[in-house]
Amino acid sequence: MTSIESHLAHASLVLLLALVTMRANAAEERVLSVDRFVPHVSTVPINKGQTVGLHLRERVLAGVAQKAEQGSPAPVVLFLHGGFSPAPVAYDLNYKDYSWMEYLARAGFDVFALAHTAYGFSPKPGMDDPCNVVASQQKLLIPHVLKEPCAPRYPYKMVHSQSEWDEIESAVNYILQLRGVKKLSMVGWSTGTPRIGGFAAKYPEKVDRIVFFAPAPFPEKDGLPAVIPESGAPVLLQTRERLEKERWLADVKCQGQIDDDSVRDEMWKQLMAQEGIGANWTPGGLMRAPNRMNYGWRSNVPKIKAPTLVLLGEFDNFEKRQDSWKALTVEQKVFIKIACGSHYMQYEKNRKVLHEASKQWLQSGAVIGVKQGTLTADADGNIRRQEFGKAE
Repeated sequence: MTSIESHLAHASLVLLLALVTMRANAAEERVLSVDRFVPHVSTVPINKGQTVGLHLRERVLAGVAQKAEQGSPAPVVLFLHGGFSPAPVAYDLNYKDYSWMEYLARAGFDVFALAHTAYGFSPKPGMDDPCNVVASQQKLLIPHVLKEPCAPRYPYKMVHSQSEWDEIESAVNYILQLRGVKKLSMVGWSTGTPRIGGFAAKYPEKVDRIVFFAPAPFPEKDGLPAVIPESGAPVLLQTRERLEKERWLADVKCQGQIDDDSVRDEMWKQLMAQEGIGANWTPGGLMRAPNRMNYGWRSNVPKIKAPTLVLLGEFDNFEKRQDSWKALTVEQKVFIKIACGSHYMQYEKNRKVLHEASKQWLQSGAVIGVKQGTLTADADGNIRRQEFGKAE
């Protein structure tokens, strides 16, 4: 049996059994955690035309799920992840109060998160071959799983914007049918924002409201590649040292910004639990991600019709990450500049701003009553009607 056949067999089993686990205090109403696999005909070049199962996690109160089964669905939210961390770790960290998904579930939403091809428990075609790692990063694998550099057996980049929009379409259609609703809201972090942008621009009738957290800057080149797939290699790597020291801790500049330092170990442990073979390629493990062909972000943002909330930490490449906010043409839009926040704010003290602001927006299309304009949140999470750089 091939790895894909094995994956599909597992996916079918999960679809039939609808594996349900419960993570909740017995004194409270249960928040269910349901893992499904969405059937999808892949448009990723490496496995194009094959039927795969895309991992979809749901967090929902037991009572809300029961009402949905009886024909009274709750508002639905779909989370889309960024460039390296799969959605269940990015949004549903099983540690204290860090799960953004559980927070919204407790507020009455039916919350889903999709893991794209090459992430988490979704298919990872060609990724178990260390020769398929980009040449500049193969040195990380020597001498652990490689004796010397080797040429990629699949000499192309792996995924592209349209293949990911196709996966979102399959997931959205699956959820809409499952819950009997006509539209849902979407939350995206980093690279997840252009994933949402492309889908929302094409299918405005399926998108209710949007939350962009730490939106990706606009690239210099936004057009469709001349050839798909582009030459290269399909797999990128990230070490824990790079994730923490270069991409996270360099932007931790306030006392108490990380209010529980143990979250770093917990996050990495849960990342490695979903990583697969990369967790064993080096001592301590590595994260793998697909080498992508991105396009359409700049051109899609002005086409978005859904009310949009933008959340951005002050230390997170702040000027560049305002690109999408400035390009939005939809009238109902709010931007919140969050003090003492980095690109990994969901693991920091001001995660509570992300939780509460997104809840208000998804419930009413407003934050503290504001439907259009800019707000600030201070280091203690207090959201105020204050424009950037101006006194109250």
